[in-house]
Amino acid sequence: MTVAERSSGAAWTRAAVAVVMALAVIVPVATVATWTVSDLSSHVSVVESERRGVQYLQPLTRLLGVLVTAQGAAVRGDAVDTAAVQAQIDAVEGAESEHGRDLSTRTRWPTLRDSIRELTQRPGAAGLEAYQRWSQAVDLTIALIRRVGDTSKLVLDSEFDSYYMVEAGLLRLPEVIQAAGQLADLLAVTATNRTPLDELRAAVMRDRIATASAAANNGLGKVVDLTGSGRISSALLSPLDQFGAATDALAPSVQVAIMPPLPENVPAAAIGVRDSAERLAQTVWTELDALLRSRVDDLSLRRTSILVAGLLGVIAGVLVGVLLWRSRRPGRTLGEPPAGRSVTPVPSSQYPGQPVVDPAVSAITGPPRAQAGVR
Repeated sequence: MTVAERSSGAAWTRAAVAVVMALAVIVPVATVATWTVSDLSSHVSVVESERRGVQYLQPLTRLLGVLVTAQGAAVRGDAVDTAAVQAQIDAVEGAESEHGRDLSTRTRWPTLRDSIRELTQRPGAAGLEAYQRWSQAVDLTIALIRRVGDTSKLVLDSEFDSYYMVEAGLLRLPEVIQAAGQLADLLAVTATNRTPLDELRAAVMRDRIATASAAANNGLGKVVDLTGSGRISSALLSPLDQFGAATDALAPSVQVAIMPPLPENVPAAAIGVRDSAERLAQTVWTELDALLRSRVDDLSLRRTSILVAGLLGVIAGVLVGVLLWRSRRPGRTLGEPPAGRSVTPVPSSQYPGQPVVDPAVSAITGPPRAQAGVR
């Protein structure tokens, strides 16, 4: 094998070793970075879906409160505030146009919207008819609230702070708003002819209010007491205290058997519960949206950091390969010509007995002197 062939083979060997070592660094780093970034991107998508749900639920919860108020007015024969109802319909309509497709509410919301508009035009006769008709719209609104909770994945959130806020906003507070309105309306409908069955229904509604409000107070109280975010604690504290005082006046958290008598002015107490529950719900949604937005920012920052770390790992792998290739290049041995150059063999002698003369030296010094006796 010639010197050139040996040199070429060694170069290929060095290149192959350098590539293998570089890949041994690059492939694991790139794989781990890709998996991590993909996982973080999935988490970001989930949290962004939750934020869409919160942004939809804010006007939808206000609509629930307006419907309960309108139901009370219709039951008593008072004029329904159609402007307030329409304003909240428009607010939900805006959220629907922005997030309805992602939250799969495109079929449910139009049905609810049309039924509410029909009620504002024909609220029904005062008393039981109005109570039954408006109760259906309230039920549909609560069903839509829970639907948004499902499709936005809010119900799957297991983080400490957000879990109790989601539970209160999706389940407990809407139930309190609905039950408080139903209790006052039922007592108004049966005021002149109340039966023992009506008394039992009123007791059941008070128990619903007490149970749901106790669960909301307990969960949000944990958020206030144990969360590491002072901002959330201070924001929830005041409306939570107001909500607890209002529910204790109408339906304290005690067993049904020892439930105190109804307060003298049930409609006013029910309005206090409804308003405080709605105020607390809006605070919950506002704080939850801020919490989710902060969570998205943190996840995005982690994703960027992983991408940068992965890129640096790839660069480090390339540098390892280059340095390894350069450090393993063998030096030229003594007497070995540089790569790419050939050597012209020097003839041993023109004539027998004459010394060997290098042609380069002969070109400078001239031809050798003839030996004695040789012409």
